[in-house]
Amino acid sequence: MTVLRIAFIIFVLGVTSTLAAGMRTETLEVRSANGTHEFRVEVAETAAERAQGLMGRTDLTPDDGMLFIFPQSGLQYFWMRNTPTSLDIIFIGSDYIVRSIAANTVPYSEEVISSEVPAKYVLEVLAGRAAELGIKPGDRVIRIP
Repeated sequence: MTVLRIAFIIFVLGVTSTLAAGMRTETLEVRSANGTHEFRVEVAETAAERAQGLMGRTDLTPDDGMLFIFPQSGLQYFWMRNTPTSLDIIFIGSDYIVRSIAANTVPYSEEVISSEVPAKYVLEVLAGRAAELGIKPGDRVIRIP
């Protein structure tokens, strides 16, 4: 590996860590048939934070996630570009109801993932967590930061 590639990788990791460190962290609660589940989420509110998302991140634990807050409800589009960890992407309406879930996304994929229905919030968690916790469309998010 060339010195330039190593320097680039170090730069990207540093930028990713810096961006993540600047986001506020909150607790989000989802109520499903299996009970209430808490996630510690980094909140992506600005366009820059939403664009960065979880790219380059490998440090998520089962109860971690990222909550994307959009200025208005609408169709939301995601991809897994530069994202090394498979995720469940949970699309949430402005009424805090889970609308759809893209489960077990493919790391590094540039395929567009659509909410298919309007959503104002999007929760990304480790792949398989939604099924493991029984989270499905129609469930309610109790607390959005």
